[in-house]
Amino acid sequence: MAPLKFFFFFLVFLPLFLFQPMFAVDDFCPAVFCDDILVSFPFRLSYQPYCCGDPNFNLACSSTDQTIINFPFSGEFTVDVISYSPRYLQLSQYCIPERLLQGLDLSATPFKPLYPESYTFLNCSSETNVSMVYPAIKFICLSDLNFSIWGIPTIAYNQSSSLSSCLEIAKILVPLPSPNWPTYGFDDIVLTWEQPDCQSAPCNYCRSSESNCQNGNGDGVDGECSNLHKKKKGLSTSTKYALIFIVTPIILILVLIIICNVRVHCYDGRRGLHHRPNAEISSFIAEPPVAPNPITVNGLDGSSIEAYPITLLDENFKLPRPNDNTCSICLSEYEAKETIRTIPDCTHYFHANCIDEWLKLNAACPVCRNTPDHDPASLITRSTSSSPSRPPQ
Repeated sequence: MAPLKFFFFFLVFLPLFLFQPMFAVDDFCPAVFCDDILVSFPFRLSYQPYCCGDPNFNLACSSTDQTIINFPFSGEFTVDVISYSPRYLQLSQYCIPERLLQGLDLSATPFKPLYPESYTFLNCSSETNVSMVYPAIKFICLSDLNFSIWGIPTIAYNQSSSLSSCLEIAKILVPLPSPNWPTYGFDDIVLTWEQPDCQSAPCNYCRSSESNCQNGNGDGVDGECSNLHKKKKGLSTSTKYALIFIVTPIILILVLIIICNVRVHCYDGRRGLHHRPNAEISSFIAEPPVAPNPITVNGLDGSSIEAYPITLLDENFKLPRPNDNTCSICLSEYEAKETIRTIPDCTHYFHANCIDEWLKLNAACPVCRNTPDHDPASLITRSTSSSPSRPPQ
């Protein structure tokens, strides 16, 4: 019975082995849409095969048909436009200026601003007479009745202008949506990428026997696909079929003769049954994210802060400077029974709670930016993110 089983095995499975190259056809990842956003290489939706895109360009399609991209250090943004030629990505989110103040960190991503521009962000009191002068922009989503937040290109910022009395918050590199300065605000930002740069179309190319869209080293990172789309050399399809139908019967007859005349010891048959060419599969392994470089900030310790004089305002309180009746940090007017603390070197005063929190992070006066001389032992060194933040309010 063993030789008979061996014969039937070859009769059934040998043609499949011979036809296997014909079944290993090439598959192309179809273009998909999330709402009206075309998703193609190097971008890939989460449910598509890995070879359809680059691992650094993964997207998600929400239940409301919004296309979402997630940056490791900056969170999620909504994708409004993907342009493949020229290459750019237009993103939006509620109150883009606030997201920029929180820090737009594009490290560990292949993206960079298409039109970068340095902007100076300012906090202006409601009593400050600020006129809307281009290219200055008032950010409505960050402003209130008591203060307003403004942004102006750093190269256009003149400290003699109406914004000179405002408190400078931060300088931020803004990815503008166009090379021109915006007029009304930051509704969206535009990013671009250089790699992967796949010139051979289509690049969203998969094969059943190997993982493609790889470079010459097979690491699948830079997406150079030109080697994948070279014309294959070899026999035509009709020639292959003819050879299969001619060779298969000859092989079967030879096998039958061998089985009938020779006692075949198939001790290595099991090894032959399980032998298959191993497919080379390249793993898409994202590099570990690199944390942004820290910034060192020197604040004061508690004993140094407590050494600054404080004053309790009574019902008929008199301020050292009657015209200076608003705290420059929280932008609120001083009231009776409140405690103020004065910086001795410059005599500027603030709400005690406001200036205490400020001095823990920064020894400089919030108004004149002068730093009093202190013993280095009284300074506290703190490490913060490289992205700037707003002063406490």
